[in-house]
Amino acid sequence: MEFAHVLVMILMAVSLSAAAGLRAFLPLFAISLLSITGHIQLAQGFSWLSTSEAAIVFGVAVLLEILADKVPVLDNALDATGLVVKPLAAALLSTSLITGMDPLLAMVLGLIIGGTVAGTVHLGKAQLRAGSTMLTAGTGNPVLSVIEDGISIFGTALAIIAPVLIGALVLACIWWLGRRILRRHRRGVASGVDTAEVAGNGLG
Repeated sequence: MEFAHVLVMILMAVSLSAAAGLRAFLPLFAISLLSITGHIQLAQGFSWLSTSEAAIVFGVAVLLEILADKVPVLDNALDATGLVVKPLAAALLSTSLITGMDPLLAMVLGLIIGGTVAGTVHLGKAQLRAGSTMLTAGTGNPVLSVIEDGISIFGTALAIIAPVLIGALVLACIWWLGRRILRRHRRGVASGVDTAEVAGNGLG
């Protein structure tokens, strides 16, 4: 029973970390509210997340992040800082959710989950935003931002309601994306080797 509980919380951490890859503070705000209302129990050392002060701070941070992401210049700045902020926020979130485990192990696991999942989602989002900036001179970014808001809100809700299903889906997507990136890298290396061989033969 304890193992099943830990597994569910890990999958919830995976799901919420994916949402944090789009909006860093929204999942933390949701977890803070759930903890305050007694719907979830956080790991030892994270009782401060169960305070009204934390909920207010995260709530304000959510609003500022959402509004700033609609401003053409600020959205690019958020993407730059998000490379650090989002994995850290997701790591904090993940560690706070993993109960019934050695604290040090939970912290390491939280860092791995948060850094990997949130970082991957953020990089994908940043690449899409960069493409939109080039194609539309930034005018299409606010539309993408609204879509990202919806995905993050919907994803956060689903992560809480169905953590096993959404967590497994997120892991499957990351695995698929990782395989694609690895294949592209291998093709690029092979292409480089072929080019070098042709050039060498030509010189010979």
